[in-house]
Amino acid sequence: MIKQTLAVQSHVQTDVQALPRTNRESNLQWLPRAYESFALDNPAQWSFVVLAGGKDVASFRLRVAQSHLRGDMLPSYWSECGLLQLDQGDFAHARFYHLPLFQPATASYAPTRNGLIDLPLKQLPSQKELPNLALLAIPVPQEKILESLAAYQKARVSYDAVENILPWLAYVWGAGNAANPLMQHTGFPSAMMLNQLYSAQGFDLAPGVNANLSAPETFWSGVKHWQAYYSNTQENGLLPKARFVINHVYDIDES
Repeated sequence: MIKQTLAVQSHVQTDVQALPRTNRESNLQWLPRAYESFALDNPAQWSFVVLAGGKDVASFRLRVAQSHLRGDMLPSYWSECGLLQLDQGDFAHARFYHLPLFQPATASYAPTRNGLIDLPLKQLPSQKELPNLALLAIPVPQEKILESLAAYQKARVSYDAVENILPWLAYVWGAGNAANPLMQHTGFPSAMMLNQLYSAQGFDLAPGVNANLSAPETFWSGVKHWQAYYSNTQENGLLPKARFVINHVYDIDES
């Protein structure tokens, strides 16, 4: 198990809520409903992170890898994460930024873009492929995050994100003696990107965890358990929010 700092328990009111699907609702239908449920007074003060969990073999290995970040050692709900770009809540033109392990063959040479993939949200896999979904509202203006993102994409000389992809891909494929990258303090590529973007704006997405251990699970833990920390550190008084739906867990019987 990976050592972490425990969150201080408090009675800070949180806005982290389950939002079940309705009538086999698709991911592209659920996300706008989750966004609307935040009822944000000023959307310009916020940016948005998506956590997603698949159930194929690669997702299984990624979810189990993150069990070392959980006190109960159960697989994580999540196998991917990324930045959601929204313009005034317009999901028709929303975009999703991440560093996929399986880089698209049609994309340009990965090192020239530091591994970053930008795709229309409508290309997000369906709820059959990604049954678990969470939308995190982070109180950092999207405009500032996108500015950092533009610099990140061109900053391979100072931070080589492509290097981070390779050990995770080797682990997922079971290549040679590849070990769980988290045990080598190699964070999940998309999560490392997000952590760096938000850290540049003074916001910690994963309090209590070494930055090199960034993963979807650490962001999930942060928004669930570290609200007291955020209430003491957020100068604007705004706290992270989350909506989630979990339709897939692994059947583990301890009886």
